Amino acid sequence: MVVIALLLTFGIAATLTMLLAPPVARLCERRGWLAYPGPRSVHRSPMPTVGGLAIIAGFTGALLLSFALEWLDPALRRSPYEHLRLTLLLIGATIVAAISFIDDLRDLPALPRLVVHFGAALVAVGPYLWDPTLYPDALGMPTEARGIILTAFNFPFVEQVHLHNLSPWIAIAATLIWITGMQNMVNWADGLDGLAAGITLIAASMLTIHTLMLNPPQVTVGLLPLALAGACAGFLPFNFHPARIFMGDVGAMTLGYVLGVSAIIGGAKLATALLVMGVPLIDMAWLIVWRTLHGRSAARAGRDNLHIRLLDMGFSQRQIVAFYYILSAAFGGIALLDVMTPAAKLGALAVLGILVLSVLIYASTRPTTARS
Repeated sequence: MVVIALLLTFGIAATLTMLLAPPVARLCERRGWLAYPGPRSVHRSPMPTVGGLAIIAGFTGALLLSFALEWLDPALRRSPYEHLRLTLLLIGATIVAAISFIDDLRDLPALPRLVVHFGAALVAVGPYLWDPTLYPDALGMPTEARGIILTAFNFPFVEQVHLHNLSPWIAIAATLIWITGMQNMVNWADGLDGLAAGITLIAASMLTIHTLMLNPPQVTVGLLPLALAGACAGFLPFNFHPARIFMGDVGAMTLGYVLGVSAIIGGAKLATALLVMGVPLIDMAWLIVWRTLHGRSAARAGRDNLHIRLLDMGFSQRQIVAFYYILSAAFGGIALLDVMTPAAKLGALAVLGILVLSVLIYASTRPTTARS
């Protein structure tokens, strides 16, 4: 039954998203919810721009189905703590989707959006805000919190860093930064057809594999990123170049929120998520430094993202997206390799990091020209 549940979760998410994407595109065209070409865009004709609604519906439908599956097999039954966390996730994701949908239609200022993003992250933290207690899990270990909270994480060559023991407020602050950062990282990557959806698909798949490789496997935890992966897979046929619909901020921000929460739930898997998102992460860090050194606001959009610079250098959208996919899968694959020593993993990641940074430096030093 467990295998059937995994297949159903992925399949329902993908199928619902695929069925809903075309009517959402038609709705956008009727209502004028279109992204028009501009100096910072790479598309040449108006495009339906809130396709993320289909992704959200597919993901939510599959997640709700997983609740029904709990009655069919004891291995699929979630604890009360898991039910609380998934409820908080759905409430927080709804808040993110709502503000992002409005932003897609009206182009809101950055500060109000950021405040709402932090507010949604606070919703995820939930009762831990006033009850920072770790309760016994099924094995009697004090690991369960009443909320989605980054209580601890592993760091290479160092014992586990236990934020909760240092201070619950440090754990809360780290959680807020992580979830808000993941939202914006996915949104920054949403610059070419299929880029954000594909990278999120890879990241969610890696998180799912990670949970199933544990001993014992965290099946119920794995259903969350699996539903996210299915929704992205169902959207890609309509979003891969040449795209027929864009996900918009409503899609990218919500994907980032769910991905960030998925990396926390069931034990912090931050390294896996960060390694898959390694290219967008390095690009975002580079852009913040680059724009600051050149006297520009780091939050202001431009054509200096790595994927746009590569496009201006003459690479096709499909070539650039394939480059991101390959490196993201490579980063994630290294994170899953238990046969490698920490030193070997660090060395392999350093090579990949140097490769990405070299491409960034090379692309950043070349003049960019707007494409007609």
